[in-house]
Amino acid sequence: MSRLRFTSGFDGRRASIRRRLRRHGGDREAAPQAGTRSEARVRPAGVLAALLVFGLSSACRPAPDGPRPTPIPADGEGLDAASVAPEPGLEVRRPADRAGYDIAHYLLELDLSRPASGRFDAVATLRGDVAAGADRVDLDFIGLEVGSVLLDGAPAEFGRGGSVLTVGPFEPSADVTEREIRIEYGGAPENGLFFGEDRDGEPAVFADNWPNRARWWFPSNDHPLDKATARFEVLAPEGFEVIANGRLVEARPGAEGGTTWVWETDPGAPIPSYTMVVGMARFERRALGEAGCGLSPAAPPDPGGGEACADVSVWALAGDGDYGAERFGRAPDMLDYYGELIGPYPYEKLAHVESSTRFGGMENSSAIFYGRGGWEERRMGEGVIAHETAHQWFGDAVSPASWSHLWVSEGFASYFSPLYFEARDGVEAFRSLMSNSREVAVGSDVVGQAIVDSSSNQLFDLLNRNNYQKGAWVLHMLRGQLGDEAFFRGIRDYYARHLHGVALTADVRAAFEAASGQELGWFFDQWVHGPGHPQLEIEWGPEGSELMVSIRQVQPAEWPTFTLDLEFEVEGGGADGRRATVRMEARETTLRIPGAAAAEGLVFDPDVSVLATAEMRRR
Repeated sequence: MSRLRFTSGFDGRRASIRRRLRRHGGDREAAPQAGTRSEARVRPAGVLAALLVFGLSSACRPAPDGPRPTPIPADGEGLDAASVAPEPGLEVRRPADRAGYDIAHYLLELDLSRPASGRFDAVATLRGDVAAGADRVDLDFIGLEVGSVLLDGAPAEFGRGGSVLTVGPFEPSADVTEREIRIEYGGAPENGLFFGEDRDGEPAVFADNWPNRARWWFPSNDHPLDKATARFEVLAPEGFEVIANGRLVEARPGAEGGTTWVWETDPGAPIPSYTMVVGMARFERRALGEAGCGLSPAAPPDPGGGEACADVSVWALAGDGDYGAERFGRAPDMLDYYGELIGPYPYEKLAHVESSTRFGGMENSSAIFYGRGGWEERRMGEGVIAHETAHQWFGDAVSPASWSHLWVSEGFASYFSPLYFEARDGVEAFRSLMSNSREVAVGSDVVGQAIVDSSSNQLFDLLNRNNYQKGAWVLHMLRGQLGDEAFFRGIRDYYARHLHGVALTADVRAAFEAASGQELGWFFDQWVHGPGHPQLEIEWGPEGSELMVSIRQVQPAEWPTFTLDLEFEVEGGGADGRRATVRMEARETTLRIPGAAAAEGLVFDPDVSVLATAEMRRR
């Protein structure tokens, strides 16, 4: 695939890089702007160690606590990324601003041999296509000192400001041109890459990128639209190991001591920058076995000529290896289940890594990072493991084309996690999980917003219950609307069509419409593009020989009048267990259940199929 050859002379260049960084070091080049908070400071290593040490095991990415920056309008009109003080999660560059350089491959050479210093040296070599007529390239990059920039091997002009590193100006070409940009840089990162310690006081370094924090430790197109392959060459001190995306190519002695670990992603499986990670520690590794045999095309070939399988493993910090092996015992089976249900596993291996992510789990492609608190306190739940594993298909291999459509990542993972437990532990386990999910969704503080919401550029605001629990319920109700056969056919077709690419809500709808032959605009309008959910008042009582059920939708007028199928189950009175269904298309409707006038009770939604609240009253 690659037309450029990347050499591996990083070990011998570290002294040169350090000299250049010292020459260009000092204060940050991006001066604080009037009226904005300065980012031109370096946190002490001890503060960095404490920033993102603990995560929650109950969810993938809960919204962070504390004050948020003032939201910037989503269209970004009138904003200049070069003059806006960077904030984690704040996105001011529109997709159109990124069209000048389509990155195909990253080579990241990282010197982590002095982890106690909280600093690192690096070389990033980016290969990609520069648009016709472009005379410069803008990259997302914040804070670290730049020693030199080469364009196709020759020194290039560059400038810094806000959250952007500009390479150029250079002579434009009339055609799209493949060009290589090589950047020497380093320093103490303020975000994205974190230097800390394990419980024994040994150094540990972990990347944690979501949603747009990769730019704090390597220059990038830091948006899911621009996926790329990656190679990591990481120099670690003796006795330390490095985990990263892709397959392990080699672990060779460093030129000045230590070991250089080389990881490389599959050339046919580009990944978004927010899932490109490295981790370095004194790991306790445990093999969990092989999975996805015959359904893992990126996995290394079997030397014996058998089916290629993905290796599944645990990389735990000191003292947690045995616990990780026990807690992740079903991890290979999860990969098998999703591979058979959705489509082939997209990556080379799957490592479950104890790390310092701020989140309960972070679905980095082929190397999932989990917050260390859940390991040390022995409270890791299988739900988060299934959730992050499902993300390898939805979120990683098929990513949201726009952050405002995050539900195509989080909603899918939040539904496919309970699906695993339905398949392995039974329907009652699944219904219990979906019932809990419903309680969270209807009680959320964003219930009055649509799932697809582009009102803010503060991306952490998207870590809400609409994109997680309500998104899961959208899929669950689609399954009920279409039936299992059409629903899962739509899932498989959607995944295959957008594999290693991106998708929007319209793509989800198109896949289910094609699979079912149904027009689903009404469904997506009310559940995804509209706010709220049905709030039902239900009165029931005898009328002659029948049980009369009166149903009203009483949600706010600005919420949709929902079209939905409602099911009830009779308790006692000679009709115990009898069920009846009604389609509700207006604010009020009536259901009559013959022969059930003596009912002692009435159960709403016995199979946990509808996202709604119901206040039941007996006449």
